[in-house]
Amino acid sequence: MAKIGVYGGTFNPIHNTHIEIAKAALKQFGLDKVFFLVAGNPPHKETAASISDMSRLDMVRIAIEGDNNLDLDTREIYRAGKSYSYITFTEYHNEFPDDEIYFIMGSDSLINFKNWVKPDIISEYVTVLVAPRLGDDMEKIEHAIHECKNMFEGDFFLIDYKANEISSSAIRDNFYKDDRIKNCIPDSVAKYIINHNLYGITYDYSVITRLDEEMKKELKPSRYVHTLGVANMAYSLAIRWGYPAVNAMVAGMLHDCAKCISDEKRINVCEKNHIHISDIEYKYPHLLHGKVGAYYCKDKYDIFDEQIAHSIEVHTTGCPNMNLLDKIIFVADYIEPGRDKQPRLDVIRYTAFDDLDLCVYLILEDSVNYLNSNPDMVDQTTIDTYEYYKHLMEER
Repeated sequence: MAKIGVYGGTFNPIHNTHIEIAKAALKQFGLDKVFFLVAGNPPHKETAASISDMSRLDMVRIAIEGDNNLDLDTREIYRAGKSYSYITFTEYHNEFPDDEIYFIMGSDSLINFKNWVKPDIISEYVTVLVAPRLGDDMEKIEHAIHECKNMFEGDFFLIDYKANEISSSAIRDNFYKDDRIKNCIPDSVAKYIINHNLYGITYDYSVITRLDEEMKKELKPSRYVHTLGVANMAYSLAIRWGYPAVNAMVAGMLHDCAKCISDEKRINVCEKNHIHISDIEYKYPHLLHGKVGAYYCKDKYDIFDEQIAHSIEVHTTGCPNMNLLDKIIFVADYIEPGRDKQPRLDVIRYTAFDDLDLCVYLILEDSVNYLNSNPDMVDQTTIDTYEYYKHLMEER
């Protein structure tokens, strides 16, 4: 007979306290394993619309990676409709009929437990373990535990854990404002949040509508059609790779916003705003459209997200160690549906949704082969980027 803990929550994001509570329960009650049950559509709260469910799953997965006593349960993410706990624990009861199930919850959940949907079914199948929160009135918690024991069939216990003030909402609100917040979450989760641009500036579709009107005026018809293709491809790739999809679409809409201005104007914008121009860019000023586009992103189109601006700047040349949005826009520009002249496009398009780093490498390989036949047009940044991803592929 195994003793299985189930810790439910939105985990938006998971933080150190969640993991500490799980480990405290493991030790105190002799549990064999704790499953982190990531809520899909809980009846009592809304998950942040800007954060995909798959990103919440990914953060839990990487936070507990390597710990054999902690595991991930994805069932509620894939369940249609509201995720009611009585359904989940009926499933657990049927799946593990000979095992003991322990439901780990916060003290705020315990206070409202009697008002949940079918709490009698939940308590029939599980032992409830309650984690205290900082500032709790412990007499109130003890009273609620006593009340639940009298009302329901199952048992209720308090986890011996010293509560702290960490909360997911505080992390979401202050992640980019207070470096100390990063100490409240596993390093792997902090890196994931930064790379996937979570909890930062988010845009809605009204911005896409505005930029669409702007691009109709600024771009030649064929360039406008290409831009729509890149924006939509960026949206699809962002969903696949866990990046805020509308933000990626904004970057796609603006990636060529400086493509249809004159060479003289591109040079003038760079010189006036102290934007570095390389020798090759002076010789071929059309190569500056990424840098000028990144400047226009903020100055002309009121888009102030640094990752969006950077992805526009490097969307043609790439750069070593690109972030996730850089790679999405770099790839989307190459494989959007209107492209038909590049080599092995079918392979590259497939790889874009299977292995993004490999896809970037394949594109760079073909780009360098093309540039080798036109050596006077070679931008050193492209060569450096190619060498970086070639080395990355060799290491893998």
